[in-house]
Amino acid sequence: MKKYVLRTLAGIAFGITATHLLTVIVSICIGKGIYYPYYPVMERVYGNSLNATLVQLFSSALYGGVFGLSTFVFTKDNWSLVKQTLVHFVIITCTCLLSGWLSFWYPHRVSGVLIALGEYIVTYFIIWFCIYSSYKKSISKINEMTGECEK
Repeated sequence: MKKYVLRTLAGIAFGITATHLLTVIVSICIGKGIYYPYYPVMERVYGNSLNATLVQLFSSALYGGVFGLSTFVFTKDNWSLVKQTLVHFVIITCTCLLSGWLSFWYPHRVSGVLIALGEYIVTYFIIWFCIYSSYKKSISKINEMTGECEK
């Protein structure tokens, strides 16, 4: 149980930190010397700046926490890699879409959701492929070393 809590808390910390860094980067890129902790429309939708900030914080914590916890899917040894990946993908995708919707990370239109979903799918599978390739390479090296030791 402790490992689940720790991984969730680490994910929450990562999600909040990543979102905060992104807001700083966006604020720098806009270049007006103003800090934008959330998309301006959030203040109108949620009533005031504190509520908008709290929703942004909650969305970031939710996404990070679920992301951290969902990595346990890959410890299910009785599941195939395809099943692990699909279950993880569905969990993370649903959480990403919910967090993104609440925080206005994409426009609230069908086209906005579809574009965000498309970008997310491409990003997810690029990252997945890179991790998979890295593990596959490591396993090949271990197998080669093991084969050399047996000779």
